[in-house]
Amino acid sequence: MKLINIFLILIPSISFADNILINSNKIFDFAEKSYPQFFNHVGTKTVALEGYLARYYPDTGVYIGTKDDEVYVYGEIFSGLLKVGAISDFVSLAPDGDTLLASVFAEAQSNVRVYGTGVVIALLSDDLNGSRHQRFIIELKSKQTLLISHNIDSAPRINELSLNDQIEFAGEYEWNEKGGVIHWTHHDPAGIHEDGWLFHNRMIYQ
Repeated sequence: MKLINIFLILIPSISFADNILINSNKIFDFAEKSYPQFFNHVGTKTVALEGYLARYYPDTGVYIGTKDDEVYVYGEIFSGLLKVGAISDFVSLAPDGDTLLASVFAEAQSNVRVYGTGVVIALLSDDLNGSRHQRFIIELKSKQTLLISHNIDSAPRINELSLNDQIEFAGEYEWNEKGGVIHWTHHDPAGIHEDGWLFHNRMIYQ
C-alpha cells in the first residue's frame, strides 16, 4: 500500500520513552495531518482498546493504534491488522517532562501545561470542597513530588489505584513549596483549558 510504503521510508528518530499516551497521540496526530484520506479527524479521541491505544475513523472504517512502542493500522483497506513500525520511525518522541516540571517549580510558576510520568507514593482522602477531587502524590524520576488533584465530578475515578503504581499525566501545573499540584486532568467541556488526562494500567481517565 502507498501509505505503508511512505511510512516505511521515514527515518527513525530517537528511542521509545516513558510517555506512552503522549507519544501515541503524537503519532495519531501525525497520521491525521499527513494521511487525511485514511484518518479523517472529526473530534476523534484516543481510547484504550483491547491492550492498544487507538483512534477509530468511521468515515473510512479504519483504526490506528499503538501497543508499547509499535504502530498498527487495522481495516479492510489494510487487509486486517498490520504493523507499520515504531512510533519513533515517524515522529520525534516527547522529551522527558521532568525537566520542565523542575524548571516551573524552581521559578515558582503556575498555570503551565505539563505532562510526565511518576510513581504513586501516597494516597490521600478525596477533597470534597466544591467539585470532588481524587488526590494522591506521585514521585518523578527526578525525585520531585507532585500532588495530583483529579476532578471526579468531570472524569472517572481511578478505583484500582495503589502505592507504587505508575501514572502518566497531562494537566495544568500550580506551584507550591512541596513540588506542585497538577489540576485539569480531565476534559474541559467549556473548551477553555486544553484537555488533560491520567493514564493508569492502560486505561485513560478523562
